[in-house]
Amino acid sequence: MLNSRMSFPIAIILLLIAALLRMADLANVPQGFSQDEITNIRLVDNVRLGDIYVFFPGDDGGREGMYHVLVAFVTLFIGEGTIGFRILSVYLSLLSIAITYALGRHLFNPIVAVIAAGLITVNFSDILIARSVTADATVVFLVSATLLALARSLPVYRRTRVVTANIVSFASLGILLGFSFYLHPSSLFIVLGCMLYIAHLLYIRNAMFRQRRSYTGFAILVMIIIAMPYLISSINLPEYAAGQRILTNYTDGLLRSVADGLLSIVRVGDTDPTHNLPGRPFIDVFSGVFSLAGIIICIVRSNRPRFMLILIMGIVCLPAALIVPNSPNFTRMAAVLPQLAIFCGIGFYSMIRHNIFADIVFRRMAVALALFMLVLNVLWTWQDLFVAWRNHEEVLPLVNGNLGKIAHYLDAKGNDLPNVICDDNWRNTEPDASLSDSEKTLLMMNRIDLQFHEVDCAQSILLANGGARQRMIFFSEETYDGLHLYLREWLANGEPVMDKLPRNAVFELETTDYLADRAGGFITMSPVWYDPEVAGEAMPVPPPIRFGDNLTFLGYQPNVDRSFRPGEIVEVITYWRTEGAVPNDLLLFTHILSDPVTRIGNHDIIGVNPQRLRDRDVFIQVTSVRLPDTTLNGEYFISVGAYRQSDGERLHTLKDDEPFGDRIFLYSIDVQAPPSTDESGG
Repeated sequence: MLNSRMSFPIAIILLLIAALLRMADLANVPQGFSQDEITNIRLVDNVRLGDIYVFFPGDDGGREGMYHVLVAFVTLFIGEGTIGFRILSVYLSLLSIAITYALGRHLFNPIVAVIAAGLITVNFSDILIARSVTADATVVFLVSATLLALARSLPVYRRTRVVTANIVSFASLGILLGFSFYLHPSSLFIVLGCMLYIAHLLYIRNAMFRQRRSYTGFAILVMIIIAMPYLISSINLPEYAAGQRILTNYTDGLLRSVADGLLSIVRVGDTDPTHNLPGRPFIDVFSGVFSLAGIIICIVRSNRPRFMLILIMGIVCLPAALIVPNSPNFTRMAAVLPQLAIFCGIGFYSMIRHNIFADIVFRRMAVALALFMLVLNVLWTWQDLFVAWRNHEEVLPLVNGNLGKIAHYLDAKGNDLPNVICDDNWRNTEPDASLSDSEKTLLMMNRIDLQFHEVDCAQSILLANGGARQRMIFFSEETYDGLHLYLREWLANGEPVMDKLPRNAVFELETTDYLADRAGGFITMSPVWYDPEVAGEAMPVPPPIRFGDNLTFLGYQPNVDRSFRPGEIVEVITYWRTEGAVPNDLLLFTHILSDPVTRIGNHDIIGVNPQRLRDRDVFIQVTSVRLPDTTLNGEYFISVGAYRQSDGERLHTLKDDEPFGDRIFLYSIDVQAPPSTDESGG
């Protein structure tokens, strides 16, 4: 029905379908990265910095480090973002399908090969893994590649022929097994299955001649040499070793875990939205029936090495798939997916070998059944992936989908407008255990040339390029709600951008005229005074006042409360403009003074990232200063200025382009303590 030459075009078609299912809208399905993926990406960053370990310790026990090395290498050429970080998983998935086809064709025939490759092509769980930044993407590749290396190295047919063994196949087997330890904990089961199959050929079937025995020993030696650092690390750090992680916490519910895992193959599947569309079975019912038939056939024909190979690897890898926390877990099912696919192919082939299919009509019916299964699974998978799973209410929060939508929007828009990001994390210069929302969003972007300003919108707002049209981004409703009430009136000049974005996530505003009117009013309504210790006399001066290092004070909000009680908070609202590059460590100070020298309260802070300020940027600063509870009744003065944090050197105020002090005075406030109980009673 299907010879080798005819099967190649079909295999290519299957690979094209697989590529479509795994790469279509790769940047947005899923919409963002899950927390586990973010952890893997941060480990990739560690690799770039030279921190390469056998195990990366973590709250989940640890992670093998080689996958992160491979991702770091791939992104070096591809780039980062949702596409760059996921593309390795896609490549491994497609390569696994090709290897499975080659395995089925080498062990059995083209029909088994095509059916097996087709099953993996449309497997929903494998597609999700291929779209994720996870070491689980290596499992199907490791299993299928190991099976093919064994099949090409060892005698797998009924009659053992005296032929020259292929040293390349044995070397490949040893290298593959050795490096598998550094990729995924399931490698323990893969290697165990290999050793059991080799032992079966050596001691039960006695099917290997001296040359193959020596080459097999060579392959095992290569594996041991490569895996030696892993073994040493496992002895020294047993809490991070694969054996400790993959078979823990199963003292209770072991049988339930196995039963749930087996039933999930064709019935109700994994309910974790990051692994599966909740409730969808691992494979369809027809494929499940054929797979069961294939398992029975392999058991019946276990005296033949090729059937025994698939059977041993299927049985040995079964604990990796079934003995898991929160069973069923479809990411762990990857350890048996190639074997299950081969079983399905064997079952289908055994059906069409029946005498009834000697008739051309029934033969065509069998072909139609295979095509129907393929088309049905493609449509089913497409609908579940791009409609049901993508829009599932539980998926979006688990993959930081709202941040992913913002990242996609910024990818598309780029630098057509100045971007102002509302996030106070820019002040954090120390490595943090978790990423901020802005860092996660930038991590999901495929564009690397995005230019943006960073602002703590709880106390500042930035008007780029003198109030020209700009874009403001809020990464969460909490950030938007935390916008200072005075600053919210500036946001009222803009409009929210809908464009499939979360509510109140992006605003576009233009405030050139509004800012000009406000700055013009400062000239008459917001006079300031130079430092009296320098000026000698208190003469009001209209703003703006230039400072050194390209900073200009535009004015302050005069219509504020100026009467306070001890312990209350004084809010000072000031306007500043940059005339070029300012110091990267710039800080603004706000002092409350009882006289030009004595300071009773202060707050040194800046709400915008000075490293990202550009020429003609205007920022509004709301500074809160708490009065001491012991503040005496009287009049107090507000002074402001700026300094470099690195050396504490203040920026000079300029008068006629000459230094003239290092601070300015704004206005005075009145502090009156409430009357005491005795006074109010008398």
